[in-house]
Amino acid sequence: RSLHILSSTNNPDEEQEEADKKSLSDQIFWAKQQAFAAQLAAKEDAGVKQENRDKFAARRLALTSDTFYFSVLIASALWLVSPNPFVTISYLFGAMAGTAYSYGLGKYVETIGGSIDDTDMEGAGVGQARFAFLILLIAVVGKFRSQGLVEIPSIMGFFTYQLASLSQGLREIDD
Repeated sequence: RSLHILSSTNNPDEEQEEADKKSLSDQIFWAKQQAFAAQLAAKEDAGVKQENRDKFAARRLALTSDTFYFSVLIASALWLVSPNPFVTISYLFGAMAGTAYSYGLGKYVETIGGSIDDTDMEGAGVGQARFAFLILLIAVVGKFRSQGLVEIPSIMGFFTYQLASLSQGLREIDD
């Protein structure tokens, strides 16, 4: 009877060794699972980021297109209503600067949240120089005021991008 009891119990060192092997294999398994989950999350995050960048690029283009559309529409109305052709020309000059500003503003907003390592941030310098369009508008209108450019229509033309921005804000977007 005592022989039977001794033969059925394992050596405590062997039990500890088996437990250590099992623990080590469990740790390796879970480490591999965590690495795999992190890899899947990184791929998913990259896909979502690219999808959101594409959506924003479409909206940025829509803002610039709407600014141009409103500029042409208002310039056509000014051409019909105003007896002075320089009012329309001044408005169009301001509207061109406003369209360029809205493009630069979109580029600037696109870079928010990006890092220096992102290779997708091409054209970000245009966004940083967006105020140059307004400064250039004021300088050119001041320079050519004696030839007929008018200040108020130029400034109103510049701020036509605000109408386009308002129309973008009122638009229903289903994402």
